Parts: sequence; C-alpha cells; structure tokens
Amino acid sequence: MDVFFSALGQVLAPHTFGVMLVGIAIGLVVGILPGLGGAATLAMMLPFVYPMDAISAFAFLLGMHAVTATTGDITSVLFGIPGEATSAATVLDGYPMTRRGEAGRALGAVLFSSLVGALVGAVVLAVSVPVIRPVVLLLGPPEFLMLTVLGLSFIVSLSGRHLIKGFLMAAFGFLLALVGLDPQSSIPRLTFGQLYLWEGINVVPVVVGLFGGAEVLQLMMTKHSIAQRGVDRRIAGVMQGVRDTFEHWGLTLRASAIGVGIGAIPGMGGAVSQFIAYAHAQHTSKHPETFGKGNVEGVLATGAVNNSREGGNLIPTVAFGIPGSISMAIMLSVFLLKGLVPGPAMLTKNLDVTYSMVWVIVLSNIIAVAIAFLFLNQLVKLTYVKASLLVPFLLVLTALGAYTAHNSLADIVLMLAATVVGIGAIKWNWPRAPMLLALVLGDIAERYLFLSYSLYEWTWVARPLVIAFMVITIAGLLWPLIRGRGRAARSVAQPADRLIAIGFFVAGAYVLYQASAWPFRTAVFPLLTGAVLVALSLASAFVGRVPRTGSAENEAEHVGRVPRLVRRSLGEGGSGPTAYEDVPEVFTTATGAEWRSAVGWMAAFFGMFWLLGALVTVPVFALVYLVLVSRQSAVAAGAYAVASWAFVYGLFVQLLHIPLPPGVFLTSVGVL
Repeated sequence: MDVFFSALGQVLAPHTFGVMLVGIAIGLVVGILPGLGGAATLAMMLPFVYPMDAISAFAFLLGMHAVTATTGDITSVLFGIPGEATSAATVLDGYPMTRRGEAGRALGAVLFSSLVGALVGAVVLAVSVPVIRPVVLLLGPPEFLMLTVLGLSFIVSLSGRHLIKGFLMAAFGFLLALVGLDPQSSIPRLTFGQLYLWEGINVVPVVVGLFGGAEVLQLMMTKHSIAQRGVDRRIAGVMQGVRDTFEHWGLTLRASAIGVGIGAIPGMGGAVSQFIAYAHAQHTSKHPETFGKGNVEGVLATGAVNNSREGGNLIPTVAFGIPGSISMAIMLSVFLLKGLVPGPAMLTKNLDVTYSMVWVIVLSNIIAVAIAFLFLNQLVKLTYVKASLLVPFLLVLTALGAYTAHNSLADIVLMLAATVVGIGAIKWNWPRAPMLLALVLGDIAERYLFLSYSLYEWTWVARPLVIAFMVITIAGLLWPLIRGRGRAARSVAQPADRLIAIGFFVAGAYVLYQASAWPFRTAVFPLLTGAVLVALSLASAFVGRVPRTGSAENEAEHVGRVPRLVRRSLGEGGSGPTAYEDVPEVFTTATGAEWRSAVGWMAAFFGMFWLLGALVTVPVFALVYLVLVSRQSAVAAGAYAVASWAFVYGLFVQLLHIPLPPGVFLTSVGVL
C-alpha cells in the first residue's frame, strides 16, 4: 500500500505532472481529429521521452494515449465521424441523439461513462496482474480464435432476423482483410498489382469513409442543422447524461468489465470490445428496438468500454511483455528504452512504475473529462449551425483523417470507396458494423487459425474451451431470434438486395478461384471466406422475401444506419414512455438534383485535393462553397477560408509535421 501511494506522489511531482498535462493536451486534440490515431501519435512523440525518467515518460505517453479515446467520442456524437477507429460504435446511438437535439445528453453520458470505465480499468489493472497471469496462460491459439469468432458473432446477432445480411457483411469484411501479403508465405493476395495494397487495407480510411463520409454527404443534401430539435441547448442536457450513467450503473460497470476482459486479450483491439459491449447493451435492454435510433444505453456502453480497455491492454503488456494492441506495442518499446523488463520484475522491484501507470490513467481521464465538460456548451451549439457551414470543415476532417493513415492519396481513394459502401448500406438497410469488425478481426482470426492448425491440425476443435465458446457463439446468434419469436413479421424487399448479393457472389467466386492456386496454409482462410460468401450470397439472392419484425426493425437489424424513426422523449429526461414519428432519411427522400449537387461538390473537393493539394484546396473550396451554396457574404466566407487554412497549416504542418499532399498539377508545373 505504501508503494501505491508513493507512486501517486511521484506522478504529482511538478516535472512529471507537467509533462503529463502536455501529453493530455496533445491527446485531446488527436482524439477529436479523425484519423490521426493514438498509436500514430505515440510513435511521433516517442523521441521526446529519451531524456525523461521512466515514470515521466509513461506519464507523458500514457496520459496522451488514455484521453484520445475519451475525446474521440465527441466527433462521433456531434457529426457522426469517429475521432478514432475505436469510437465507431459510438456513432450508432450518439449521432441519432444529436439529430433529435440531445447532443448535450449524449456527450454527458459518453464522457462520464468513459471516466467510470477508465477508473474501473485502472482498479482492475492494479489488482489483477498477479491473478490473471495463470488464467491467460491457459488459453492457446484455438481458444483465442474462438474468442475472435465469438466477438464477431455478437455483432452479427444484432441483425436480428436479418442474420444473412449480417453474415454477408462480415464475410465481406473478412475478404477485405485478406488483401495484402500473406503473413506465412508472403504471397500477394488480391492486390491487383498495386504496391499500396501489399500492406493490406488500413482500417482508418475505411472507418472514416464508412461512417463519416456517408454522414457528410447527407449533410450536404440537407437544408437544416444536424440537430432537428432544440431540446438541450443548455447544460441541463449534459447533466441528464451524467444522471443516465448512474441510473444505468449496472450496464456501465458491465461494459467496463467487457473492456478490461477483451483488452487483456492480445490483438483483439478497441473496436472489438466496443462493438461487443454495444451488442451486450442491446441484448440486455428492456427496449432493444430503440437501439440505433438514439438509445442512451448504447452510448453509455460504448463510452465505458472505450476507456476501461486501456487498463486491460496494459495487463498482458506489463505481466508478460505481450502488447495488447498496437499502441501497447509502442509503449513496450518505452520499457526497453528505460531498461525495464515486463514480467515479474514489474510486480516486485519496479512495482512503483506499474502503480504510476494506474495513477496516470486515473488522473489523465479526470482532467480530460473536466476540460471537456467546460466546453460542452460550445460544442453542442455546433449541432445547431446550418449544415452547409459545417460541410467544408467536415470534408477537411474526412480527407486528412484518411490521408494521415499512410500519408498517401491512395488512402483518400480507399476512403471514398468506403463512403460508397456506407451510402449503399444506409440507403438499402445493410449493417455496416459486421463488415468493419470483420476487417479488424480478419488478420487476427487467420493468424490464430494458422497457429491452431500448425500445432494441433484439426484436433483443436475438440478442446473443451473451444467447444464451450462454440456453444456460446451459437446461443448468441439464436437468442435474438428466440426473443423476437411471436412478433409479427412483414415482408420488406429492398430492390438492390439481389444485385448486392450477386456482387458478393462474384467476389466470393473470384477469391475461390485465386485461392485454388495458393499453398494450403496460405489458401485455407481465403477458401473458407470465399465459400461462406458464395453460399450466403446464393441464399440471399434467391430468398424472395426479407422479413422484418418489431425487434428487427431497429438498429439491431441495421447496425449503423441513420434512423428512419426518431424517438420523441415525453419526459424531461427522456426516460419515460416514448413514441415514434417518421422522419425521412435524406438518402431516401433526396431528389435527383440534390444527389447530383452533393456528389458533384464532394467530387470537386477531392478532385481539387488531388490536383492542387491540401493547402490550396482548403481555403479555395471553403470560399466558393460558402458563397454559392450557403449564401454567405464574401467577407464571412473569406474569414472562414483563412481560419480553415490556418488550422490545417498550423496543426498538421507546423505542430505535427505531417507532410500534406502538394497536388499533382502544382507539382507538375513546378510551383511546388
């Protein structure tokens, strides 16, 4: 106990506390800006820790990393653009709450629940390292493989009676995860001769396009602000979100436990734990039909799990030297730089360093949430601004958020392709979350499958824990069907469903054809993925009706789509009885002229981005768009353009030293 409190004293020492505050400030900015990523920022900040002692180094880096997830939820709630890839699930209910005027409540809920999650994660880290070591060592590659499948099945089960759509999107996500060099044989798979694809498909541009790009296009079509109702322009809405955290304290603690548990499994990642917690919240809710339409329980679950996983990620890193995530792999290098050896030494002679990490997680999150609450009123007001005023800024965020993945224009192309998929998913009611999660889990699942087969061939399927996980997986998939049994179904056929299924069939058949020429160990996962994709697409294409039930009409059926129904809160806090009214989706009701205008302006922005580069495109596009579309005065539009340029140049070029694209035209004529 003396060591525990002496570690607090070391963290609160003026120099250490000062560098932690600097790290927190950087983390706040990085978390809000889509695409920068906590891991990338950790790598960029690594050189600055060389002159620091061990505790100061961890205070700086861990303090920065711990708050990126907290603030990453802010843009997810306000604009539907995840600030971090691990904040994608927050969009599902946070953004619909914003659309109906409850941005303050959503932000209050997600920020306070994230604080609770961080505290839970820190406490578990403090007490569980000696206990969890023998437990984790009991699990081998087969068990980790089934945990991966179990996590994905939770998300697919949210499709309700539309399981086939969820499975198809998950299979397609696995297909995307195949792209790149095979880790076992280094054979290029599905790269089509493009060197960019050799490293695989990066998840950041996909997340930005799948969720953010589609939402920006909707804003370009709408004539209103993001928030349609003025329910919580005052701080009262924020405090209601805080009260929601206490009213649903059981869910908040369970989601925090999920974050710690999944975080302790190396390689599972934050996006996995967030979607699993979201699925748990929906399955245990008294009103599952409201998920995806702005249910605060979904916001609480995703907020709590997002920060609790940091404590879980540190457990295998500190106890075994096995990083729980990419960020922890970077953090592991700090151990080596400072002469620390993960393992028993971190529980004995270096126990003060271990406990200092606990205190850094606690203090940094308290400070970050307090700062965020100070500015929530101003942030909420952004959702009542005319949508056309936000479009130039949000386009910049999506473009730079995707570009910073590899500092390549190919990332922009990938983001735009994901935007097309996101638009189609919203318009024709296909779930986006299974595809994203399968893309994240694909490499992990294939690696564990390879190790399982190499060690045990196919006998691993008979291991007791593997069988137990299989049973839980099947039960999780069947439970929504059993729960919704007896509710009336009605047939709703989407006109594009069959064409989409045919496209999946062609993709699956192509994978099978390509995989037939690869060595067995290289081909086994692609063969399984292609076979599943072909079988499910055939089943989907020739199903004459698409059933919907009262339980499946929610986001449990179509994870990630913007709701057709917007919940009307009848009580002050919205916790009382609810009614529903139809609010048409923009993609459904937009005219041909609105489609052409929005797509044309988006194409113009990215065309200019490619030809003229970021620093020219940002002010020029803002000026022209605001004058012609938003009908702003030339002076106001000019001020906006200058401020946008200063923001991009100051932050990305001067502060973060990220090389922005100069533009192929300006480069070719020798201007740059």
